[in-house]
Amino acid sequence: MDLNLIKQIRLFGSSITVLYVEDEESIRKQVRKTLLNLFDSVDVAIDGVDALRMHKEKHYDLIITDLKMPNMDGVELCKKLVEINKDQYIVLISAHKESDEVLKLLNIGVSGFLLKPIDMPIMLEKLHSVVKNIYANKMMKYHYEQIEKDILQNTASSQEELENRDSLTSLYNQKYLLKIINNDVMKWAILININDFKLINDYYSYAHGNHLLFQIAELLREEAKEHGYGLFRLSNDEFILLRDEAPSSCEEIKEEAIQISRTLDKRRYTLIGVDNISVGVTMGIANSEHHLLENLHRSLIHAKRYGLRYALHRDVPDDRDSVKNIIEVKELLKNSIEKDLIIPVYQPIVMKDKKFKYEVLMRIRNSLEGGELLSPALFLEIAKNHSYYNEISQMVIFKAIDKMLADKDVVFSINFSYADMKNKQLLQKLEDSIVKNALGDRLVFEIVESDQLDNIAIVQGFIARFKEFGVQIAIDDFGSGYSNFAHIFLLKPDFIKIDASLIKEMLNNSDMHIFVETIITFAHKLGVEVVAEHVSSKELYDALFELGIDAMQGYYLGYPSEII
Repeated sequence: MDLNLIKQIRLFGSSITVLYVEDEESIRKQVRKTLLNLFDSVDVAIDGVDALRMHKEKHYDLIITDLKMPNMDGVELCKKLVEINKDQYIVLISAHKESDEVLKLLNIGVSGFLLKPIDMPIMLEKLHSVVKNIYANKMMKYHYEQIEKDILQNTASSQEELENRDSLTSLYNQKYLLKIINNDVMKWAILININDFKLINDYYSYAHGNHLLFQIAELLREEAKEHGYGLFRLSNDEFILLRDEAPSSCEEIKEEAIQISRTLDKRRYTLIGVDNISVGVTMGIANSEHHLLENLHRSLIHAKRYGLRYALHRDVPDDRDSVKNIIEVKELLKNSIEKDLIIPVYQPIVMKDKKFKYEVLMRIRNSLEGGELLSPALFLEIAKNHSYYNEISQMVIFKAIDKMLADKDVVFSINFSYADMKNKQLLQKLEDSIVKNALGDRLVFEIVESDQLDNIAIVQGFIARFKEFGVQIAIDDFGSGYSNFAHIFLLKPDFIKIDASLIKEMLNNSDMHIFVETIITFAHKLGVEVVAEHVSSKELYDALFELGIDAMQGYYLGYPSEII
């Protein structure tokens, strides 16, 4: 039994009222006993009529009810409860044969259901999910009521004031901030971001996150008052301290930011059922008559990128050209996907027996430059960082598969990134195509060594899955990372491809020559074949041939081309 789950349900359940409805006495007593270990308040009803009467007298946060009962069954009870309160939380208990009725009830707003006989771990998971939502709603309602009460009591123009206030913390909000800073007057500001705030929401609940934000806001009120700042809540986990009066120097505002950061670091927060929570913050500092928010966020991003506590906008490099390039490349990717301009090209890999394989490489056909093919160096990293990679990768892979279906003799070597190996939809579609068309023995999948392989088990699972169908495995860019020799033991590839940076230096660097020779000897002793990339001259070709290389690839042997 998950003790952590029980602890969390207890944490929420202390403030939640529960009504349990069951007509069989023995089951009613047994389940109520279990529920009392989770909730402080659990009442029982013997059927739907009894439950409806009790609910009208005392509102229950959660109602857990059997489906088949005399007088009024669970179906009718649920309908009446939802009529009274469309947001009522209800968990149904039913047998398999009643599943059609359960689905209908889920559609009208029932929170979930449990099957008989009740499985304790499943019940705990369902209750945990439901009570987290109940508690979050109770906390949010409380905050709204308190804030509205305060504002209505303390301001004459209450409607305008409500519009300018953040509903959780009662601080001034972004809407009001924008009114203040859009007046062409120099402002000085500190943007405060709570580090890893999402973890609080994910691990505990949104209610805990809101409770934490409320406490941080109260602490920042004190700091703002002490240092002469206005305080605003900008977004979920961001606050802004703002002032009109110029500091004596940038050092002054920096020192104030450091003091505030230290105060926040020292504070320990108490959430519902959780003590001694601490948080860290990162700050962006800027002053400007125009574009204050943009400058603050650029400073914050710079600080987070380099692991700094804070960054002053004056010290942040101007990366607007880089930002412009990202925008242009994103537009290029979007346009290329829509117009089907993502294409594969094929570069020959010459084997020792003079047979050919072809590596599948990605290009974009530039419709504005007479069909020029654009290298991935111009767009691939941006595609990975901005949610285009999965789509363009699939386009290239399946266009290559179509080529294999048209040419029954060709053998392709296709690159797979870590992101590809985690893409379940891609892998299933690929497996279906390989099995249907018996393509396994004509495919090599190259695992990119320079990729960050966060979870080696995922890579091993990918390899085992496709080796079953006859696909061979290669480690690409071997020698570019730090743990490649270990990867040979862990991944058991059929080939390794020595990284181009090693090959192109081996004629001019004796140490590099020895290293390449060592890789080849080591791999051969393990029964792994070795491919050399970036073979650009006859001299390199001859030197690698002398070392016993198994295959070579590079401009000396053939350029990437759309045509094989």
